[in-house]
Amino acid sequence: MIYSYPDYYKKFRCIADKCPDTCCSDWQIVIDDESLEKYRNYAGEYRQTLHRNIQWEEGVFGHNRKGKCAFLRDDGLCDMYKHMGKDSLCTTCREYPRHTEEFENIREISLSLSCPEVARILMQKTEPVTFVCEEDDEEEVFEDYDYFLFSNLEDIREEILKITQNREESLKARIRKVLQIGASAQRHYEEGDLIDWDECEDTDKVCVKDEYELFRKHMRFLSEELELLYQDWDDVLVESEVLLFDLGEAGFTANKKRFLSWWGNSSLPSLEIVLEQIVVYFISIYLLGAVYDGNILGKIDSAVGHVTVIFLLLLARWIKCSEKLEMADLIELVYRYSREIEHSDENLDRVEELDWFIRI
Repeated sequence: MIYSYPDYYKKFRCIADKCPDTCCSDWQIVIDDESLEKYRNYAGEYRQTLHRNIQWEEGVFGHNRKGKCAFLRDDGLCDMYKHMGKDSLCTTCREYPRHTEEFENIREISLSLSCPEVARILMQKTEPVTFVCEEDDEEEVFEDYDYFLFSNLEDIREEILKITQNREESLKARIRKVLQIGASAQRHYEEGDLIDWDECEDTDKVCVKDEYELFRKHMRFLSEELELLYQDWDDVLVESEVLLFDLGEAGFTANKKRFLSWWGNSSLPSLEIVLEQIVVYFISIYLLGAVYDGNILGKIDSAVGHVTVIFLLLLARWIKCSEKLEMADLIELVYRYSREIEHSDENLDRVEELDWFIRI
C-alpha cells in the first residue's frame, strides 16, 4: 500500500480552544457505529450526561441552545474528552480535518481547508507544495477497478500540478493550459484514447469573451445552484454580489485594478501564490476520483472555478473593508468557502456538473 500526503501535513496540530471557528460549533457530527455502541454500553460516572446529549435515532451528537455541540464547553474544550479521555472520541472528531481518498493499493491523505488552522498553514505557505510517499507490504484488490484509467489520470494530474506550479508563467496562462488539458482529457476519454490527451489542442481552447459576465456567472452559481449549509453564508454571498457588481462593469474593472495593485504592495503573500495553492489543493484531492465516474473535465473545471470565486470573495471583502485586507480575512473566506463546498456531497457533485467555462 502506498500512502501519500502533502508536505505540510505533519505541521498540523489542533489548536482546540484557540480556534477562531471551532468544528464543534453548528455542525451535525455523525457518530460511527462502533463509537455509538461504545457510548451505549458506557457505565462510568459520565453515563447520564453522555446519554442525554446523544440523539440515538439519528446517531449524532445533540446541540445546545447556542447551536453548538452539547459537549463543547464555554472554554472551547470538549467535556467528553475531559471526562472520558481521547479514546472516547468518535471517528469524525478523532480524524477531522484529516481526509483520505481510497484507491486500489493507494491511500491519499490530505487536510481539509475547512479547518481554520489548515487554511492558515496553506495560505501562509509560499513554496510550492510537494507530496510525500510512504509504502508498506499490504495489498488489496478492488472489483471492477480500471487501473489503466487511474494510471492515465495520475499522469494528467502530475502534468497539471507541474504547470500550475511553474511560476515563470503568469497564473492566468497556467490556468488556461490546465483548462485545455481538462477538455482534451475528457474528449479523448470519451473517444476511448485517453492516453492521447494534449494540453495544446486547438479544439479545446477556453474562450473568455466577457470576463465580467463570467465572474457574475460564477457568483450566481454559489447562491442559485448550491445547497446552503450556513445561513449567514448567504449574507456573505448577497453582500459580495452587491459590492462587486452594483457599480456595473466599469466600476468592477476599476475596483479589480486597484485591488491587484494594492495586494502587490501589501504584506500578504503573493496573490498568484495564494491562488496557485488553492488550485493544487483541489486538483490533488479530487482529480483521481474520476476513476470512479469518468468526469475528468468537471473535476478540473471546478478546481479552477473555486479559485475564481475565492478571488471574487476576497475582492468583495477588500471593498467592504475600505480597500484593506488582513491575513485573517483571507483565512476566513477560504475555510468558510471550503465548508460550504466540501462538507456537502450534493455540492461536491453539483460543482462538477456546472458549466463553468465556454470552449470553442
